[in-house]
Amino acid sequence: MLLLALTACGGGPEPQTAPTSPATSPPPASGTPLPETKAPETKAPETKDPETKDPETRTSETKAPTPRPALARPGTVCGEIQPPGSGPMAAVAVAAGRIDCRTALRTFRTYYRADTPKQGSAGVATVGGWLCASNSAAQANISGRLSTCRKAATKIVADVIP
Repeated sequence: MLLLALTACGGGPEPQTAPTSPATSPPPASGTPLPETKAPETKAPETKDPETKDPETRTSETKAPTPRPALARPGTVCGEIQPPGSGPMAAVAVAAGRIDCRTALRTFRTYYRADTPKQGSAGVATVGGWLCASNSAAQANISGRLSTCRKAATKIVADVIP
């Protein structure tokens, strides 16, 4: 933008110079003063630190801690799963200790997957720190218990649903 200045009692044309920013331009030597122009105001970015105690800079976007799943007690049936093959559905339950049901179900689903390596006729396998084993078909028909997984003092079971 070109700024033109009128000079009073000027003897000749003033030499033209490149415009300068308002903060560095010298005041006009004589004549009508130039209108003052302001540089656009820039606002400092707000601090978005959730640890800040100042309510002006603290945001409400702090994440609440993820609640821990409720731990099921002995006797709690966590859900049903389908063991491999054409066998009956199984109810996954807590037999001893405490565990969240999501972990119990996930443990048995992983144990029953065909790609989980198992040993011996009981299909012994370690799944996420759980030691799991299955009863024989004859024993499962008598007891109703298909499989058991143990970790420390916690025991989860998969029982036949009649």
